[in-house]
Amino acid sequence: MPPFFFPTDYYYLMNLSSASALIWWVIPITGVLGAITYGVWVTKYKSKYDNQTNRSVDNFNKFQNTFRRKK
Repeated sequence: MPPFFFPTDYYYLMNLSSASALIWWVIPITGVLGAITYGVWVTKYKSKYDNQTNRSVDNFNKFQNTFRRKK
């Protein structure tokens, strides 16, 4: 039971403010972790992904060119 000098909804407001404080910690931490993950992906895996994409696009262009009429 809350002391007589606290309003009855004091504990509700305390829970509400603690939830908003948690959000102010969770959002920046999520952003930092996302930035670190993206940085690792760019430095380690992006070149491999780009090479595979370029090969795939080149193969598709060669395939399309087989249907074009030669002049």
